[in-house]
Amino acid sequence: MKKILVALLLALAIPICTWLFFRDSNVPPSDEVLIKNFGEKKLAYERLRDLFLADGKVLLIADWGVETPGSVLSVKPPIAELSLVRYDQYLALLKDIGGKVVARSEVGLSEACIYVWTYGFAGETQHEAVCWLNQAPPGQVARLDEIGQRSAGADGKRTTVYRHLESNWYLERDG
Repeated sequence: MKKILVALLLALAIPICTWLFFRDSNVPPSDEVLIKNFGEKKLAYERLRDLFLADGKVLLIADWGVETPGSVLSVKPPIAELSLVRYDQYLALLKDIGGKVVARSEVGLSEACIYVWTYGFAGETQHEAVCWLNQAPPGQVARLDEIGQRSAGADGKRTTVYRHLESNWYLERDG
C-alpha cells in the first residue's frame, strides 16, 4: 500500500511541478531585454554563479527545492549538500534578477545556467537562460531568434543556440 501511495504522489507531483515551472508566456524575452537585465544585475548574476560553482554537488536550485544526483524529487533544504541559509541566499538572488532556476547538466561541471523564461511541457519545453560556461559552446549565433532556422534543419531534434555576452557569459535558448 505504501509503495502505491508513493508512486501516486510522484505521478501527481511531477506534472504539477513541471506545470508551475513552465507556465510562462509563450513569447520569450528579446535579446535586448535579456542583455539589459544582465547589465543592470551583473553583480547578482556573478554572485549567483559563484555560489553555485562552490556548491558542486547540486544540480538544480529553484523555489520548489534542490536536486542532487541521487534525488528522485526536488527537496527543500536543509539537506546534506545545502543549508537553509544558503538556499535562502539563492532564492533572494534569483528573485533579484527575475530568474526561476539555476542549474547545471552534471555534478561538478563548471557551469551555471540561470533560467529566466520557460514555456511548454515535458519534452516540448523551451527555455531561455543566462549561462556562465567554462568554455565556448557550439551553436553560437548573432541573435537567439536564429534558433528557428537551426531547428528547421535538425530533423525534429532539440536545438540549442548561444549568443555571447561577455567573457564566459552567454544567452541560451533551446527548443
